[in-house]
Amino acid sequence: MSKIARSMTVVPKLLLGLLALAIVLAALAMLVPAQQRSALLAAFNPSPNGTAESETDEAGEDEEEPPQRALLFDGEPAVKLTPKEQRRSGIRMAPLEPTSYRAEDRVYGEVINILPLLRLRARFEQAQAALAIADARLQVSMQEYERLRGLNALASVISAGRMRQAQSHWEVDQAQHSASEARIANLRAQAVQQWGAVLTAATMGADSERLARLANRDDVLLRLSVTSGEALSSATDAFVDAAGNRREAREARFISVAPQTDALAQGETFFFAAPADGLRTGMRLSAWIARGDESSAGLLIPGAAAVWYAGRPWAYVRVDDQLFARRMLPAANIPGGWFVRDGFSASEPVVISGGQMLLSEEFRWQIPEEDDD
Repeated sequence: MSKIARSMTVVPKLLLGLLALAIVLAALAMLVPAQQRSALLAAFNPSPNGTAESETDEAGEDEEEPPQRALLFDGEPAVKLTPKEQRRSGIRMAPLEPTSYRAEDRVYGEVINILPLLRLRARFEQAQAALAIADARLQVSMQEYERLRGLNALASVISAGRMRQAQSHWEVDQAQHSASEARIANLRAQAVQQWGAVLTAATMGADSERLARLANRDDVLLRLSVTSGEALSSATDAFVDAAGNRREAREARFISVAPQTDALAQGETFFFAAPADGLRTGMRLSAWIARGDESSAGLLIPGAAAVWYAGRPWAYVRVDDQLFARRMLPAANIPGGWFVRDGFSASEPVVISGGQMLLSEEFRWQIPEEDDD
């Protein structure tokens, strides 16, 4: 009886101990992360083929990991996509077109107020009218004096007083005529000093289409300052834009050298005329002037091909059926895109749609994956 009693006393204590141990283990299990808890359970649950489930899962994950897409191709960053992935990503390409380009200098200028030029023309027209009147008076007085002198030579019937009066009128009219001519010459000299010979001739000409276009605001007058020392001529190409956008720049036509410099931009100054749309008097603007007479042969990269990274423009070209290499574009662009002389080939189409996706895919593989902890 004593052994039975002792055993009955020990059993409840054993059960209580096991229960307490189970509670402690459950509490510890709650503190372990779910992934580690699954790994621990998998370690004690072998699969039917004798391999632990955790090992099988790791092997499966290794097999399902997608292939590395970002790589280097001849030292250039590149992205690899299958044709199916290219179609799914909307990748579109265009061939590179041969083109020619003349190097340009970026300069600055302003839209000139032509009111002084119009006032000068008004003063010139008044001086011309005064000269015409003086010329008419001179012709009358000269003819009268010559008539009286002829009569007096034949019959001596003209008094000396009348002859002196006729001569005096003729001399006064001659002086007024000379003064009118001097006034016109002085106006012309002032105009040349301020506007140059070409604009002076356009202002004082009888029928100047150039001045008419400026007066009607079909064109505006520009003064560009060139610091490179480049000699410009009527064959010089120039493009201007108030916002400094080369792609939106309009063509400007060379007029002449400007006699006066720009106080804000030192350098040689030149007059140009450009269509007046959107340009206002006094507006500062950017201009691009062709440098030299020779053009360079190269390729035109479409503007849609540019993707921006680290403050510079880049473009992706397809080097084979699945590989796209990223190449830097020159800093200066031209209307329609970028001009390149080297680094690109006409046999390699350029990506014009989907380039930003390629850039994101390239750098996605450079970001290390973080641990779940």
